[in-house]
Amino acid sequence: MKRFLVRLLRLVGSLALLAVLLGLLLIHRPARHVPSLPEVQDYTYLDQGWGTARDAALRQAYYYTPQGTSLKNLRYDWLVHLEMPWGTRRLADPAHLRSYGFIVDPEPTAANPDQLPVGFAKRFDPELGDAVIDISCAACHTGQLVVDRAGRRPAVRIDGGPASHAFTTTKIGHFVPTLTASLASTYMNPLKFRRFGKRVLGEDGYARGKERLRDDLREVLGAFLEQGWIEQSRHLYPVEEGFGRTDALARIGNTVFADELDGANDSVGNAPVSYPFLWNIWKFDWVQYNASVSQPMARNMGEAFGVGARLHLLDRYGRPVPPAERFRSSVLVENLHRIETTLQRLQPPRWPEEVLGPVDRVKAEHGRALFEQNCRHCHGPFEQPAAMKAYEDPLRPDTDPLWKLTIVPIAEVGTDPTAALNFASRTVDLTRSGLAPEEVLASAQPVFAEARGRLVRLEAQVAEAEARHDPQADALAKAARYEKERLDRATAAVTGVRMTQVPLGLALNFLGLMTRERYYAERGFTPEQRACLDGFGSLDLPEIVPAYKSRPLAGVWATGPFLHNGSVPTLYQMLSPHDERDARFFVGPGSFDPVNVGVDVTTRGDGFWFDTRLPGNANVGHEFRAGYVPGKTDADDPQYGVIGPALSPDDRRAIVEYLKIHQDPETPPGRVPPDCGIH
Repeated sequence: MKRFLVRLLRLVGSLALLAVLLGLLLIHRPARHVPSLPEVQDYTYLDQGWGTARDAALRQAYYYTPQGTSLKNLRYDWLVHLEMPWGTRRLADPAHLRSYGFIVDPEPTAANPDQLPVGFAKRFDPELGDAVIDISCAACHTGQLVVDRAGRRPAVRIDGGPASHAFTTTKIGHFVPTLTASLASTYMNPLKFRRFGKRVLGEDGYARGKERLRDDLREVLGAFLEQGWIEQSRHLYPVEEGFGRTDALARIGNTVFADELDGANDSVGNAPVSYPFLWNIWKFDWVQYNASVSQPMARNMGEAFGVGARLHLLDRYGRPVPPAERFRSSVLVENLHRIETTLQRLQPPRWPEEVLGPVDRVKAEHGRALFEQNCRHCHGPFEQPAAMKAYEDPLRPDTDPLWKLTIVPIAEVGTDPTAALNFASRTVDLTRSGLAPEEVLASAQPVFAEARGRLVRLEAQVAEAEARHDPQADALAKAARYEKERLDRATAAVTGVRMTQVPLGLALNFLGLMTRERYYAERGFTPEQRACLDGFGSLDLPEIVPAYKSRPLAGVWATGPFLHNGSVPTLYQMLSPHDERDARFFVGPGSFDPVNVGVDVTTRGDGFWFDTRLPGNANVGHEFRAGYVPGKTDADDPQYGVIGPALSPDDRRAIVEYLKIHQDPETPPGRVPPDCGIH
């Protein structure tokens, strides 16, 4: 008996020690690494077509319209009432949330009564029977620039600009680990749980529902712990994403094809990218960094899947979902359309001289001439002719522009190729899902048939243009050849697909297509409504090429750091040779340099050091350098990645000054986005 008691005491002691260690690991360590940023005194809301009021209707609609996502089923009221791991301060205290780089307005609004960060929406989840935190696109595509002026820190809101948080990372010192610690401490501490439960459920509700609340809390906590364990134990994200970046391809792929398929298809996130800016994007023929997606709804659904929209490929026992039940999702397509049309009213930000300082107009005028000489040929924009608009976007009105973006092979632009190569080479194994190659091919056939019909009409227009010696005939013929080659590539990819090695881009294309079709069918949308919701009748043809798009530059001043991976801190360095760019620089959330235009690399405090020597972080390419020879783009040529002649420091300053005021063609006044019959 004595031996049994000794063993029992040892077991209890071991369990107590384990509990202490777990507490230190899950609660104390994250709580000790809470960041701190200086406070902002003044807020300026630029008029980007949505007005200048904080609570302007379009601004609030963009910020807080849910899109069908979920943060591990985290309940809305939980986030509002959770306490910090130690003490009773609210986790959602606006000052605390701002310290992670989130944008939190200085006052609540009707759409955001609990003063949560921009992009944290509220959605009732019928499966859970409760409201959840829904992460909208505004969370990652809303920027805020902060400058130091005479002891004050004014902030300029950049709607549709890149965010400056590190929301997706599970690294200690960021939001998700602290949230996890708060959940753990609430679950483990009876007093903290009691306070939390009474705030969430009320006095009467707590007595009835506290056990169910505890079970739900444990389930959500387990989901966050599992995510952190998987990321850390499998070293899924070896390159620090830091503020304002995420490895979008790896995280979307891991969410959709690894998490949903019980750990299969893990992708290593070694190519973080900056969040792209969204103004004028509805005018583009390509809507992703790497020219892989041309349909707005396909892009938007992929984004929703990446931030937690529900799409079950397996049942709770790991079996394939029955064919009749496939492709049900939590995505709210009508809301994605509303967000899209709201963004169609968004205009590029104009440099606010009253906050960021005056523009040197003489220098800017010199920069304008240099821009036309060195930059316009790539960044355009270039209006598509009517024949190409009819092929690509047949529902786009004549008065709506369609801009052709320059697609630059990675061998020519010379920037870090990792993100583009990952997209072109990664595959996923879908055999566990039970999907068959025949289903993939059958789903794509209507799209291919429509594309072939459009191509026949386009080729007829080319023949007519050539017969009348139209000056644009050659360009139109070249475009038609490209579209035929693109269709042939897509057809070959789908026809020859093997479910053990499905290209990641094709897998996302297929799941998005079938999810949309199911959603449309269940709601009885007409073919016209479906085409409109997809975006001007644009087709979702898969395209997998190792290239990046070169986009128009209105408002680019507000979007640093630059290049797709955020490896160049300022516009001045973007115009400089590689050996004059910072190999390592500090990124503080939102800190802005109005002289060199971009990240203020002199700031210190909470932030991260961007090291361009790490894989995926290279700051090479897109260089203006001595020895440039126009017309040479061969990857083996010594000028690989050199796109123009060397610019003097004064010329670089002039172009930077001009980019503060550069504008692309504006949206026709009075334009009303299509409602697609959705009310």
